[in-house]
Order: sequence, then C-alpha cells, then structure tokens
Amino acid sequence: MTDTDEELIREVYSRYGLAMYMAQVLEHGMVNAVIIMHTLDTRRSHADEESWLAAFDAAYESGLAKTYGNMLRQLETLNGFPPDLLARLRAAKEDRDVLAHRFFRQNDVAFLNPRGRTAMIVWCEDRIELFKALSDEVDAFLEPIQERHGISKEWIERAQDQS
Repeated sequence: MTDTDEELIREVYSRYGLAMYMAQVLEHGMVNAVIIMHTLDTRRSHADEESWLAAFDAAYESGLAKTYGNMLRQLETLNGFPPDLLARLRAAKEDRDVLAHRFFRQNDVAFLNPRGRTAMIVWCEDRIELFKALSDEVDAFLEPIQERHGISKEWIERAQDQS
C-alpha cells in the first residue's frame, strides 16, 4: 500500500465522518424546528416557569430520540413550515440513510482502488454541502420565530458561552 493509498483511505473516513456529522446537525435542526414551533407558544399554558421548562426538556428528549423519517412526519404537521424546504429535507433522507446504514457496504468494491475512494470522497463532500445548506435554511426559517419569543442570536451566543 502506498502513501497515496493510505492518504485516500484516511480521507474517505474523514469525509464520511464529516458528512455524518452534518447529517446529525441537520437532524438536530429539524428537532429544533418542531420544538420551537410546537413548544414556545405553550409557555403561557403552564402554571410556572419550572413546569414549562420540564415540558420543553421532555419534548426535546422525545424529539432527539426520533428517526429522521419520524422527524419529517412531524415537520409535515407544522403549520407554516415551508413546503419546498420540507420537500428538500425529504429528498435528503435517502442520502442520510445511505450514510447511516450502508455507505461502506455499498462502496466495498470502490474502496479497493484509488478511483473508487476518490469517488466516495466526492460523494461525501457533496452531502456535506447539501446537509449544511439544508441546516442553514432550517435555521434561517426559525430565526424570526425565535426572535418573536425573545431568542435572539445574541441570546443564543450568551447561552452557548455559559455552557
């Protein structure tokens, strides 16, 4: 095995990891969308802040336990979620599923040669860009909703700095 082969192998694993990471960032953004659109408006229905925070945390834990497909089904129920964005999230599900369940098995022969490994890297890089773009779109959609509830970018940055 040459140094070039070893480098390409490392790059396949590296790009796969980053693609899977971006898929998970997107999934977390989908959970955020459901939580923000379903839960923030329920604040007044709780007797106190502690009760609302407990409900919010429970909704978050429930959302994070859902699969990508189940999150899509929840997004479909949201009034006002952009249908074009939902369609692109639905289309990205297959790529996310390939990464999560069969990427290396599906590319077992390709992995054996430099051209195949290069193609695997390119495929992963394309998915990194796709998942990042979708995640950014979900965040941009949520931003004005969060602002209406007092959750500004500055508030989020302060919360991140404190954690």
